[in-house]
Amino acid sequence: MRRVLALAATVTILGVAVWLTVETRRNRLVWDHFDVVKRGVLYRSGQLNPEQLEDAVKQYGIKTVVSFQLPGPDVASERELARRLRIDFMNLPMPGDGSGQEFQFREVLKACDDPERRPVLIHCARGTCRTGAATALYRFERDGWTIEDVTAEMERQTYRDGWLPGYVYGMVRTRAGQEIFQPAVALDRNLKGVAGTEKKEATDVR
Repeated sequence: MRRVLALAATVTILGVAVWLTVETRRNRLVWDHFDVVKRGVLYRSGQLNPEQLEDAVKQYGIKTVVSFQLPGPDVASERELARRLRIDFMNLPMPGDGSGQEFQFREVLKACDDPERRPVLIHCARGTCRTGAATALYRFERDGWTIEDVTAEMERQTYRDGWLPGYVYGMVRTRAGQEIFQPAVALDRNLKGVAGTEKKEATDVR
């Protein structure tokens, strides 16, 4: 009898472990790298699933969502959800290392500076490199942090070691491949019944 109970307990534990592993990998249990940059102004995360994103919007009163992901199913789904929730949505695609163009980072700052459009939630795939570069610019220009402080926060957020791209360190305009990487950006204004969607080539939004 004891053996049967022990076996049943073992099977149950293994089953729960497998379930937790699967759900975690599907990004259902944990909000990936979610963090408060400045309460009521700026939040950051990795890619949230639709249920998590809707929960974040309701819990934190998010009014603008910014995705640094390349256009695809996740972006399309998130864009549609933003329309349904009547919040602004921006897709500012950039390479995974966070080496976006200055105007892309400036769009984030413009949203954060506008009381009607904040709080703002920014995210990429894991919430580290692209999101980290945008947060670094905010810390540097809006909070007056030193480069050392910015770097320390990025390390805490598991930003990959190495060169920090982006405007914070001078925005290298001649980075290899930038002349090829010019995806269109999407700027949806859904707040307060404002109609209109902008979709322009990256070189046109300045």
